[in-house]
Amino acid sequence: MRKVIIIIVVVVIVAILAVTAYQRTRTAAVPDVRMVTAEKGTITKAVVATGEIRPLAEAEVKSKLGGVVRRFFAEEGEAVTKGRRLAEIVPTATPEELVYAREAVKTSQYRLDQSRRIVKRLEGLAGKDLVSDAEIEEAETQLSIDEARHDAALAELEVLEQGSAVPKAAGSESRAPTASALSDMIIASPINGIVLSRNVDEGSSVIPLSSAYGGTSLMTLADVSSMHFEGDVDESDVAKISEGMAAKVFVDAFPETVFTGILTKIAPQGVKVEGVVNFNVEAELDGDTGALRTGMSADVQLVLRERIDVLTLPEGAVIYEGDSTFVEVLDGAAKGGRMRTPVEVGLSDGIRTEIIKGLDEGQTVVLQ
Repeated sequence: MRKVIIIIVVVVIVAILAVTAYQRTRTAAVPDVRMVTAEKGTITKAVVATGEIRPLAEAEVKSKLGGVVRRFFAEEGEAVTKGRRLAEIVPTATPEELVYAREAVKTSQYRLDQSRRIVKRLEGLAGKDLVSDAEIEEAETQLSIDEARHDAALAELEVLEQGSAVPKAAGSESRAPTASALSDMIIASPINGIVLSRNVDEGSSVIPLSSAYGGTSLMTLADVSSMHFEGDVDESDVAKISEGMAAKVFVDAFPETVFTGILTKIAPQGVKVEGVVNFNVEAELDGDTGALRTGMSADVQLVLRERIDVLTLPEGAVIYEGDSTFVEVLDGAAKGGRMRTPVEVGLSDGIRTEIIKGLDEGQTVVLQ
């Protein structure tokens, strides 16, 4: 009986050892690996540019008149139409400037009175055939010139007196600003758009726009009727793109939305920053862009080639050897538990690769 028990124990031990060895063999044959599935998708070969959303046009509003901002008629974010009042500028003048302006008015008035007398005298002589028509026409032309000069001098004085704390000259009449004077004091919108920013406060001094000075920027307006993308493309990619290409725009603020557009501009000259040369590009967006705001961060894909609804795999699942391409599938009977399967690949975007032949949808392969 004891002999029988010993035999049974030996048999059980042998069986356990055999099962353990078999399991180890199976584990070695079928290693623990990451698997991916062949599935349908879209492959896009594109050049990527990074940048931001910009309006169709921007305009800095400046004044032709120096002085102080008396008031604004529009706030930031407000929509304005071309010609609408934006701000009123009150000119500032020194006592010397007022003296010169008043003297200019007196001088122009004297010349105007003189021209009127000359015309009146010539018209009287014309009735006696003592002067020619040419002389009368010349005198009338000079009268028109002197009238314009007097109006200009008067308007300049009126504008200066509006913002001056210096009392009016004794005996001078009190005048309301003429339309000409008011036109310089009131700043109107040059475009239809919205007010992006007010760049100064009420009461701030204003340097006038002139050939010598850029002038004080009072406001920045934007035409947002059409939005576009502005960004940079690396010099290694600029030769691949051309104006008119389709563009896909991805805005950080709207991660679930893809905006579309057309590439409209490629800068003719690159800009070198820290040893890297980039070229500025612009793409006009189409469709509904009402939700977009100026300055939003965005990326654009400039589509070179695209394959829609094709079988794809992650790029890391494809093995390249010379002109041949393979994938690996699990096979317990193969050496190492894997078997290579040849495949034909198509377009790749660097993340996923199109599989033309060799796999079926839903089939799993090893991720290398």
